[in-house]
Formats: sequence, C-alpha cells, structure tokens
Amino acid sequence: MFLLQEPILFNPYFAAAGLLCSILACLMIPLLTSGGIRSLHELISPRRLYRLLFMGLCFGGTVLFGIQAALPEQFFTYELLYLLLPAAAGLLLSLIALRLTRDGGGWRGGVHFVSSAGLLTLLIIGLYYANVYFLFGSVNLQTEVLLLSGIGLFSTLFSLLRLTLLVSRRTGRLRLFERFPLIGLLFASTAASSIPFVITLAAIPPEIDTLFDGSQDRFAPYILLIVIAVGLMILTDRYREEDAEKRYRELHEKEMHYMSLFAHNPDAVFALDDGGRIVDMNAHAREMLSRLPEGADLHMITEWTTGEQQDLILQHYSKVMEGRADETELTVQIEGRNPVHLILTSLPILIEGRFAGAYSIAKNITDSKKNQDQILHLAYHDELTGLTNRKYAFEHVDGLTKTKAALPFHLFFIDFDRFKKINDLFGHEFGDKVIHFSAQKLQQALPEGTLLSRSNADGFIAVLPPGLDPLYAAQRVGDEFSLPFRVGQQAISLTVSVGISRFPEDGRDADTLFKHADLARFDAKSRGGARFAFFDHERAIENNERLILERDLQIAIEHGELMLYYQPKIDLRTGSLVGLEALVRWRHPDLGIVPPLKFIPIAEESGLIVPLERWVLRTACRQTKHWLNEGHSPVPVAVNISQIHLIQSDIVEHVLSALEDLELDSSLLELEVTESAMMHNEEQVIEILSRFQQAGISISLDDFGTGYSSLSYLHLLPIDCLKIDRSFIKGITTNENSRAIVEMILTMARQLDLRIVAEGIEYAEQAELLRELQCFTAQGFYYGKPVSASEIFPFEETDRRFAL
Repeated sequence: MFLLQEPILFNPYFAAAGLLCSILACLMIPLLTSGGIRSLHELISPRRLYRLLFMGLCFGGTVLFGIQAALPEQFFTYELLYLLLPAAAGLLLSLIALRLTRDGGGWRGGVHFVSSAGLLTLLIIGLYYANVYFLFGSVNLQTEVLLLSGIGLFSTLFSLLRLTLLVSRRTGRLRLFERFPLIGLLFASTAASSIPFVITLAAIPPEIDTLFDGSQDRFAPYILLIVIAVGLMILTDRYREEDAEKRYRELHEKEMHYMSLFAHNPDAVFALDDGGRIVDMNAHAREMLSRLPEGADLHMITEWTTGEQQDLILQHYSKVMEGRADETELTVQIEGRNPVHLILTSLPILIEGRFAGAYSIAKNITDSKKNQDQILHLAYHDELTGLTNRKYAFEHVDGLTKTKAALPFHLFFIDFDRFKKINDLFGHEFGDKVIHFSAQKLQQALPEGTLLSRSNADGFIAVLPPGLDPLYAAQRVGDEFSLPFRVGQQAISLTVSVGISRFPEDGRDADTLFKHADLARFDAKSRGGARFAFFDHERAIENNERLILERDLQIAIEHGELMLYYQPKIDLRTGSLVGLEALVRWRHPDLGIVPPLKFIPIAEESGLIVPLERWVLRTACRQTKHWLNEGHSPVPVAVNISQIHLIQSDIVEHVLSALEDLELDSSLLELEVTESAMMHNEEQVIEILSRFQQAGISISLDDFGTGYSSLSYLHLLPIDCLKIDRSFIKGITTNENSRAIVEMILTMARQLDLRIVAEGIEYAEQAELLRELQCFTAQGFYYGKPVSASEIFPFEETDRRFAL
C-alpha cells in the first residue's frame, strides 16, 4: 500500500498516449483477421505473430496510460514496472477477441458473444480493482458505481467484439478510410482507451477521490462510457446492415449470372434433385423434352431411352452421385426425327459434403457427329470408286492377323499394266472413268465376301476370305480383263498383274503381308504383265534390288549423280567429226557404274524417264554452248527422246525454252526418236515433230527397221535422218540378207532425201563397205567409245585415220 502524496487529477497527456496506443492496437485487428483465422497455428504463424505481439503491447500501453490518467504521477514508476501484467492481460484479451473471428463453429452465436463479453468484463474489473487495492489498501464497492462501470464495460466490449467480427469478414479487402471502418476505428479506440481510466477511477475509494470529491459528477465517466458503447452498437448494427446489403447484392448478382447462364445457354440445361428427378430446366430443354416419344417419363433423364443407352445414363449418374463430374455420349430417339446424338455433362451439387443434386447440360452433337462420320468415311474410302482405301485394307488385315483363332487367307495386289499410257494419251478425266469402270469389273470378278480397296492411282487391294481358292480368284480377275472393253466411245485394252501373299506362310503381320504382295505384283509386271505371281523369296530379292535402284535413280536425278558421255559421228570420206550423240551414265555411290541397259528400263516403267531425259537435254545443250564459247567448231548434238516423253503436252515448250535460255542455235540440236515411238498415236507425234522441224531442230528416226512395219508411213513422217540399226551393220560383211536390207534402206532414204547414219561400226571392213554403198556417216566403237566432254575434241580437226 502506498501513501497518497498528491491529489488525484485527470492527466490529459496520459489519456492521449492511451488513445494513441488504442488506435494502433485497433489497426492491427483487420491485419490479423484478414482471410479468417481457422486455427491457433494460423494465428501464431510468422506472418501474424509479430502483429499479434505488437497489438498486445499496444493494448498493454492503453491499459498503463489509461490507469495512469486517473492516478497521481507518483505511481508512474510502479505502473511502468507493472507494464508486463497489463501487456500480458492485453495479449490475453486480444486472443480471446480474435478467437471469435475464426471461421465456422459456434463462437459467432449471440450467446457466445454475451458470455465472452461477460468474461472479459469480470477479468478487467478484477484486474483493475486488484491494482487499486494493491495501491491504496481499499476499493470502492458502491453498488451504483460497480453497476454503471460493469454495464458500460460490458456494452463496450460486446460492441467491440461484434465490430471485430464484421471487420474480419472483409477478407483482404478492407479499406481503412471507408466511412464505417474509419468511424468504427475512432469509436473503438476511444472506448478501449476509456476503459482503463473509467474502471480505475471507479475502483478508487471515495475518501481519497479528489477528482470528483464525492459529487454527482463522478458518474459522468461511466455514463460517457455507456454512451460510447451505445454509439458503437449503433455503428456496428449499421455497418452490419451495409455489409448484409452488399452481400445480398453480390449474391443477387451471382444469382442473375447463374440464371442468365441457365436461361440463355444454347444447350439444354437441367437441374436435378438428389433422386435424379428434374426440378428445373431452360427453354431448350423443354423443347427437347416435348419431342420425346410418348410414354417416356419426362422428369427422369434415366427414362429417356432404353437398353444400352439407358445403362450409359445410369452409369453416368452413379458417378455424379458419388460427387464426381462426368461426361458421356448417348443417342436419344426424338419423335419425327432421326436419332439425336447428345453429349451429357453433369456436375454434382454438394452441400457440406453431401450430394444434394446435379446440373446436367445436354449438348446436341448430331451435326458434328455426321461431319465426324463423313470425315471418318473419307479417311477410309476412295472418293472416285466408293471403295475402301489402303488404310482401311491395312487395318482390316492387321485385325485378321491379330485374332487368336486367325485362319489362313490371301492378299491380292492388283495393278493395271498399261494404265499410265492410257492416262497420258486420253487425259486424267478419261483415266478416272477407266478406273471407276475397272473397279466395278473387279467387284464382279472377285468372290463374294472379298474386301476390295483402292490403293493408288491404278492399284487395288483384295483380301480374300479364309477358305477361298486364290488361283481361281486370280484367274477370274485375269479373264475379266482379257478382252477389250468400252468406256464411253473408246475401246480400252487393259491387262492386270496380280501379286499374292499368303497368311501365315508369307508373313504374320500386315506390314509383311503388304510388302510381300507388292513384291509379288512387281514380279508379275517385270515378267511382262498380264499374269499373277505368288510371293517368292528369291525373286523378291531381285525385285527388291530393282525397287531400290528405282529409288536411288530418283535421288541421282535430283542430286546430280548422273554423267553425260558423248559418242562421235564421223564423215567416212574425210574422217572429220560431224556430230555427237549424248548418252547418259550413272555412277552409283555404292554400286559404281550402273549400265544404261539396267536403269533405262526402270526409268521408263517408273515414269522417271521424263525428268531423266530433260536433264540430259539441258546438260547437252549447256555443254554445246560451252564448246562454242571455247572456240570449237559447231557440232550438232543428238539427244534420245522416249515414247513417254514425246507425248508430254509441254515437250515442245520445254525444248525451245532450254535453247532460248542458253541462247543456242536450234540447228545444233538433234532429237532421236525410235520407230516404235513414232508409230504410236501417229497424228499427235507428227504434229509435235513438225513443230520441232519448224523451229530448226533435226529429227532422226533411231533403230530403223527393228520396230513396226512403217514403210507406208515413212514418207509422211517429219524426219531428217535415218539411223540404220547396229543389228544390220553387224552382219553386213558376212550376211547377204543384212547387206541387202542395208542397201534397201540406203536407196529408200536417198529417194526421200534423208540423211543416213550407220550405228555400231566396229571394224574397218564395215566402214569400207558402207562407203562403197555411199553411206558416208557412221558411229561406233571403231571410232571411239562414248567419252566425257573433255575428251571429245581430238576429233576437232580432220582425223585421217578414219578417212577411207
């Protein structure tokens, strides 16, 4: 107990300090409660712990300065030492207050607010009365003082707790200078800072009270505290009303968003209860339900359909009732329409973890399903013939080989032997008609149950069912195309080559069976076509090498692996060089030099002959121009043109373009065409050759006498030179028939005013006899083998070795 040395006077400085501490402590409340406090662990987390300690110290300061505002300054040192107790008390009171802001639980109930405020009131009054008793040895126990101070304190604490809860609900978005938070902060700070002063003043015994000296004014602080508490209650209620209005507006806005999404959704939307019955739906859903067949329960989605589709719906909703979102595709029969395909998507409605219903969206995908089916059909079918395509056939064979009880079957690769020529002659539109008609003929010829697919431009694949005789089927196909048939006004003669692979002998998977059937087809074609062939391993090796050469030849053309050699044409009278024939050679990177007799037929069969000959043409023209630029005498160069190349629609333009690009005189180019090429489609060939002659390009008829009997047409052909084939020259000195043929050709050529070149001269006797027969131009190994461009011009001056 202390002796009172100074009178009790109100100290405004301590009161102001207490108010400042109270403001700082109240500022910590929204910072601590932001986001809600769900556990003690969250409250003492590093992010909140420092704020919590600071708030406790501030409330302790509020207690210290509030008490000191009602006591003489002589007690300040004691009260300062006593600070730990107010600080601890402030921290405890803060924890109790913050406990009310935890999410969930019953602490937010009115009963708990009352009990908490009452408990805090008793603790604070007990704390302050104990402090005064310790200082003065007695306390004021007047009933009216205790009652007023208790009512004021309880009302203030109750309002502070409610305000704390409301502020804490604004998770992360509290703005201090909004109207109600700012006013609430001022009221709360004033109330909190008034409590220590008022309660301490109430506890001071009347006999030593010099502030009010027993007058009726001593009740003014308690009444003021009650007024502040009432104001705080009014503010809290108004703040609560505003918060409720805001929450209502937000809830209403969300509800409007939901209703807009529900009502204006382009798909059918249903709301279901926990029993799966429809309790609400939008307009699209009503329109769809109105078209369901009679008898269907419109309020149960599970009753929309039956059988397998109903099982799908039941499985779908069993997952939804377990709390999982699910999506399924089903088909519903709509009255007066074809079946409708739907994507049904359902989301569970969970309330406190309990399934309370679901929202289902039924999206009509009938059109997209049709488009998808159409795309799938196009992916597996040939547009021209309507047959399945290679991809479908492959997957079908793959499925047959993978079944456990796979039975033996046969795979046919069918190819038309002369279709490319028909396409080149009559055009692609007519070729499409031929393919379409041929597909029908194949379907008629093949046994029932056979899968027929189109694999490429003129190729088909047939998969014979197990147990059918492949020989009989192949013979039927061959017989179907053994005679010409008409397509429109045109008679067409097509033969077929068929390659056959056997499961499981020739392969146990689709890849191998396809590869071996293709090799067998290639074998049939390489033997002249119009036949069928089973896969043979040894012949497959040979044919595979041929296919590899075909692939490598294309690479050689594109990457410049080809070389051009030149064979001289000699004037037998002077021995001078009068012309050159360009001959292509192929230096394979692995095989070395590949003979022309090996790769030229491959080029003709594969269609590579056209790019090959165009490379030869431009290279020969470029080399001729190079020789002229070096100062050599002009020497014409002959280039061979195949039948396929000759009927290309752009051949004339291509040749003239090459001459124009190199600025080469057309008289230095000669085109050599075989007799068989000229006799094929005579009118078109004559027109093309005439255009070449008009441009100044010479035309030679190569290998004359070895092809068709063309003597009756010879005078009609636009040619400048006849080349006597080496087969006649070979026996000219020993065989009278060969000599007679050569003499006849020479006589006929002179009458038609054509130049003559004899091929294949190997001996001087042959050259001497030709000169006697007045054939003055020749070429052959006697004059030199084909050589590279750099080796040609020893013949530039007259070489008397070859003069006779």
